[in-house]
Amino acid sequence: MDQEQQQMSVYLAVSLDGYIATTEGNVDWLHHINGEGDNGYEHYYCGIDAVIMGRNTYETILTLDFPFPYSGKDCYVYTNSRYGADEHVTFINGTIDNLMSSLSTRSYTKCWICGGGLLISELINNKYITEFIVTIAPVILGSGIPLLTGIKDFQSLNLVKTTRYGQFVELHYDFTTE
Repeated sequence: MDQEQQQMSVYLAVSLDGYIATTEGNVDWLHHINGEGDNGYEHYYCGIDAVIMGRNTYETILTLDFPFPYSGKDCYVYTNSRYGADEHVTFINGTIDNLMSSLSTRSYTKCWICGGGLLISELINNKYITEFIVTIAPVILGSGIPLLTGIKDFQSLNLVKTTRYGQFVELHYDFTTE
């Protein structure tokens, strides 16, 4: 399946002031908000074939006090400081084009870009993201890891739908193709 047929999907939560985690990479603040069930996570997770993340996101996940959460999916870490694979992920090195080329050789329909902000921004800048689902959390962190940094060009998105999960609001967008 080629890149045009693969859906590259961002799905994550963000504070009202645009941060996906604290400066230390902590997302515990999400657990203090009244949501609804799993806030749509299981439905989304069942619809993906692979998980892609940056090295910092991966290393943060490894410090958490529970088993690796994506063991049922193919997982990739985009990095230029680790090579090969470990028990959880395959490391992909080089440029964003190398990452996309590597993924295009697999028969994935939908890949989840679960973090971090630098990887997401680079994929957006290179017009690889096809779907953007962001859940707004009603908190203001004041500082942290931003959702997007260094976006180069104006890009238009189409609102597909909004969903409320208790105090969370999920915004589902598709990128326009012009």
